[in-house]
Amino acid sequence: MSVTVNDLVVYHYEKQPSDFKAGELLHNFNGTDYRVMENYGRENLLLMQMNTGMFVVGEGVEAYKRYPKDEIPTAENIQTGIEWGSGVYLGNDISAIDFKQLHEEYSGPPEPNERGEYEIEINETLSHTESVKADSYDEALDDVKDRYDRSEIVLDAESFAGVDFVPKNRSR
Repeated sequence: MSVTVNDLVVYHYEKQPSDFKAGELLHNFNGTDYRVMENYGRENLLLMQMNTGMFVVGEGVEAYKRYPKDEIPTAENIQTGIEWGSGVYLGNDISAIDFKQLHEEYSGPPEPNERGEYEIEINETLSHTESVKADSYDEALDDVKDRYDRSEIVLDAESFAGVDFVPKNRSR
């Protein structure tokens, strides 16, 4: 028999292993379903609430199974779901969300590869603007592409516009 307090059932919770794959549908114990959009590692997930489309970063997300305390767990009384320590609610206007910044803030630190080395990708951006007199945009674009393909337009150190350093092996 379940222990009740003011008609509320008291549950026993057991933490469950989970790797939270992107696209997976999760249920929390408050009755809300969430789709995993990105797993940042360290139990941090970017989630989308299914009934509103609202995005939230769940911090410290853990999977659990629960069943009424003082009952033997059975297929009929076990429920599975998620809980998290805190959430950062981002709204449902995806154009107002900086996903790159979220990834940088909530991802775990990089891990070394099997040889104990850290892999860091270096991305340089080169930029150059070419002015073209033409009868249409398509004609101007074709002209610039052709001249670029023939190496008449060459981007070099003078065209440097920025650099990013990206760790390749994020923890999960």
